[in-house]
Parts: sequence; C-alpha cells; structure tokens
Amino acid sequence: MIAWPHLSYFAPPEEGTEVRRQLILVVALLLSVGATVAAAPILNPDNISATTLDNGLRVIVKSERQWPVVAIGLVIRAGSGYESADNSGVAHMVEHLLFEERSNEEGLGPWIENMGGYINGMATRDFTQVTVAASSQYTDQIIPKLAQSVFAAKLTAEAVAHQRSIISRELADRLTTTSALAELFTWKIAFTEHPYGHPVPGEPDQVKSLGIEAVQSFYNTFYHPNNAALVAVGDVRPDDFFALAKQAFGAYPSGQLPDPPAPEPPQTEVRSHIEYLEDSSTLLEWAWHGPGIAAKREVCAMDLIYVMLSNELESMTREAGEDNLLEAAAVNYLTQRWPGLFTITAVTQPAHELDLRSAILEMIDQLRTTPVSDEVIAEAKQAIYADYAFSNEAYIDQVDSLAFYEAIDSYQFAVDYIDLINQITPQQVQQTAQKYLGIDNYSLVIIRPKRTAEGAEEAWLR
Repeated sequence: MIAWPHLSYFAPPEEGTEVRRQLILVVALLLSVGATVAAAPILNPDNISATTLDNGLRVIVKSERQWPVVAIGLVIRAGSGYESADNSGVAHMVEHLLFEERSNEEGLGPWIENMGGYINGMATRDFTQVTVAASSQYTDQIIPKLAQSVFAAKLTAEAVAHQRSIISRELADRLTTTSALAELFTWKIAFTEHPYGHPVPGEPDQVKSLGIEAVQSFYNTFYHPNNAALVAVGDVRPDDFFALAKQAFGAYPSGQLPDPPAPEPPQTEVRSHIEYLEDSSTLLEWAWHGPGIAAKREVCAMDLIYVMLSNELESMTREAGEDNLLEAAAVNYLTQRWPGLFTITAVTQPAHELDLRSAILEMIDQLRTTPVSDEVIAEAKQAIYADYAFSNEAYIDQVDSLAFYEAIDSYQFAVDYIDLINQITPQQVQQTAQKYLGIDNYSLVIIRPKRTAEGAEEAWLR
C-alpha cells in the first residue's frame, strides 16, 4: 500500500479568467478540508454507502457536507496488466484518448475545466482512472458527461495517430532518466510471463505500431460497467447520487470479460541486467515478488518492512565521509491485484558497489532471521498511520484511496487498513520476510558509469 496513488493529468484554464478563480477556490477547499474533520475517523465507515447497479457498476459514496465541493473517480479494471506482448501500451493510449478533443464536440478535460473544475487521468498496471473535482452544484452535469466520455468514447484513427506522437515524446523524455530505465528493466526481468512485465506507458517501438484496430479491440473488451467502479466523496447525498449514477450509467450494458492472466511462475534464481550510461554514480535496483491484495495480512506486514527498511537506509545516507556506501536510496512497494514487486533502489560510487550489495542483502537476511523489536514495529506503525492520515486529508485523496482498492479488491480494505496494521506482530513480519525476501531469488538491475565498462562483469555479479 504505502505509496498512495496520485494522478498526473492536469491542464489549468487560461490565465486571468473567472473560471480560473473558481478552480483555485475548488482546489483550495479540496486541499484544506482534512484539517476540519481530523477528530473523526479518517475514512469513517458510517459515512460510506455502496451499491451495485443492474449492469454491474459499483457505486461508492462517502458523504461529507462541510464544503460545497465533490470529488468523483471512475476506475476501469483495464491497465497494462491486461495487455499482451502485441499491444503493450494500449491501456495508456486509451486513457489519453478519453481526453481527446474533437472538432465538433468539447472534450471531457476542457469541459470540466471550463466550469472551474479539476481533472486527472491515469493508467496503471491494474486499472485506468479518471478523477474530477468541482463545485457540487455541477454534479448532475458531470456524471452524464463522464459516463458518455468513458463508455461511449469515439475512437478514431486520426486521434490514435495524434496521441501516438504525444506518447512517443513522453517516452523519449522518460527514458533519458536513470531511474526510469532501472524501473523498466527491473519489471522486465522479474516478470517472464505475467503482463506486469510490460511498462505501463508502453515501449517506444510498440507504441509506434499501435493502430485503431488494437485500440478499439482493447476498449471493446474492457470498458464495460461491470468492470468499473464510480466513487464520490463530498457534498452528495447517497440516495441522490445512486439515482443519478443509475440514470447516467444504467443504459450501458455489461460485457463478457476475459479470464485473468496466468500467474507468474515462482522465481527460483537471481536475475540480473547491466547497463552503462554517462554518469558518475552507480544505480542498483533490487526486486522481490511481493504479496498481492489477496494476502492482506502479508500486505500489511510488507508495508511495515517497507517503513523499517526506509528508515535504515535513510540512516545510512546520513553517514559522513568518503567511505559512505550510500548516496541516496528509496524503497517501493505498491499493493496490486496480483503479486507485484518490492524494490530497493540505491545510488553509490562505483568503488562501493560490491560493499553496498553485501550490506543490502545483510539487511534482508537480518529481517529473515531475527524478529524486530516491539519498539521498532511500534514506530513503523506510527509512521504508517501518519502517512495514511496525511494521504487521506482531502476529498480527492479519499476518492483515490477508495477507488484504488475497489479496483483491485474492495474499498473496504482502505477503511480497515489501520486496524489490520495494528494487528501485525513481529513474528508475522519475520514470516513475511522469510516468504518473500529471499537472498537467492531476487532480480537486480545495475546501471554503471561507462568509464567502468571495461571491468570484469561476471566477477562483479558474483
């Protein structure tokens, strides 16, 4: 969990307009609301109502009437984890097309912005999400427009060609960064069969070959109400919102969904990949297969491991002197529908690479062999609570949380999360480390400076 999802698409209205002033007011309200309700449970289940429409669409409402604003999220279980080798990048392409402007029809993005609202879009491995925030007086206009834009999208060859050029530029920029390259190769070598190995934005050559047929086929396969969920938080009455959702979405039929992809076979060996770039430091990224959402207690235990290792690596980066092994580090673990990855990324000087690799594996082995103290696990639980509270302050943050877990399992996990975290014992943390964090079945990507390329690679890998 930990890395609570945030969306990336936002284009503000033109400067100097009344619309922009309305937008600023809406965003300010969305970002400040948490301070007024801090005494209540963060995701109070008493305020949450849910129903399922006849066509299978899940509708979840968290009523908060303090401010006249509403945040709305629509998630479709259609991400890169549902792609094949032949259409990698298609989920991301469809997400872009949902915002495509047409000559005879105003696109969803400009339409929301012109009423002073805020809109985001995102494709992930597990789902695609569109999120809107606006004054609640426009709710009855937003919901029909959102339904039409997503479930009656007009995909054209011209629009696909236009978005191909945009996405290709995004990919070219992204793959100039060392961290993006490390992530790309890490997921590729860690997943040999499951489509989680496909990069979410797609691969440059594959994106260039995506045509309208592949895009339309993916859209027709996954964009059905029974493969989606609609979430609203803010100034809405549940019964009114359910009726509005039924009116706007009810006419779209459910669809036949394909079987889920085959699971990734267990990894039983160390896998590695080496790249050389014009840089002065060495970047290392380790990856272990972590628990998916079906293993909820192990997910919570892994989140605690995430915090404890983050703290330990942060302490290492603060050590002074030329012998410091670590220049920078990050730990990442995002709960996903199926088992994903737990990663550690570290930057060091080339001369320290082997020592750092030994130090990281010693940390992992310590977690496997020695239970953590009650004090350490209590501190980790406090840190998780603080992150959870901060990440769910605003209405739009709460929409992201509820929609995220409804997309991969059920929104209820977001509600129960802190209670589950508090139940985890040091023994469960150790058992989870033993199950997932092996010292002989991880993937390792190494990106070294080009000046070191003449060394003995095999010796370094051993």
